Amino acid sequence: MRAVRVTGRTVEAGDLPEPLPGADELLIRVGYVGVCGTDRKLAQRGANPPRVPGHEVVGLLDDGTAVGVHPDVGCGRCAACAAGYDNRCADRVTVGLSRDGGLAELVAAPAGHVVPLGGVEVANGPLLEPLACCLHAVGRLGVVAGDDVLVVGAGPMGVLCMWALQAGGSRVTVVQRSAARRALAERLGADAVLGPEDALNHAPAAAIVTAPGEEPLDYALRAVATGGRVHAFAGTPGGACLDANTVHYRHLTLVGSTGSTLADYRKAVELAGAGAIDLDRMPRTIVSLDGAARGLAEPTSDVFKLIATPGSETE
Repeated sequence: MRAVRVTGRTVEAGDLPEPLPGADELLIRVGYVGVCGTDRKLAQRGANPPRVPGHEVVGLLDDGTAVGVHPDVGCGRCAACAAGYDNRCADRVTVGLSRDGGLAELVAAPAGHVVPLGGVEVANGPLLEPLACCLHAVGRLGVVAGDDVLVVGAGPMGVLCMWALQAGGSRVTVVQRSAARRALAERLGADAVLGPEDALNHAPAAAIVTAPGEEPLDYALRAVATGGRVHAFAGTPGGACLDANTVHYRHLTLVGSTGSTLADYRKAVELAGAGAIDLDRMPRTIVSLDGAARGLAEPTSDVFKLIATPGSETE
């Protein structure tokens, strides 16, 4: 089969043996698979042993059922797993990271984490996994309908967080430095859009930071209302110095999360399938496996969301 593989820091598309599913696994013929920042980090850090990336994967079973894969698989024995938090399990295995993923014609996945897509179009399926991560993050914020919430950053994850918040009844203000991204956020339904230099006319109840770096996190901590909540959803690649006085004297709650639970993934399918979140609106660039390999090796800022399909001849 054709697949993208990361070997050390080399990314290339080529021929690999077909995966052999285990007793509790299913073989999926991949339809579409998203490429995200986590995949790019894998390529930058290097993989040893070699790895097929791709954790935002959907496709078809042998009987034609359209399915998606929830990639975080816990050990099933620890307290986190008992509470349903596979994404907190210290011994979790993640499809596309610690085992081969979906940037291939075929992928094997644990049967318990293979979810029918229901009313979700297969072409929109790769957006379910990142949407599940955003739903999990929104849940950590503890917002309720009617809350004003700030989303810092208008990349794909910022847009999905915005939609997840709006589906729960929140009013969302998006803060983004790039004028082009601000215009996109407005077209995609933001209730308000600001640049970081613009004055907020209110103090939001909560904020979720999807833009990487120290500055966006500091902005959110200072922008929310006293007693507000901030989710550090993006990382700080260069590290960050956090002003504890800001948290302390303003009675703030700072939380974080990574990944999602199986319940979050099912909720993403439910919301998208019912039309509560319209994934058709997400801008995307569709490429072949060869195009995905190039996108991992040499990422460009002019692609908003990269999605690969093994059957595509598009580069």
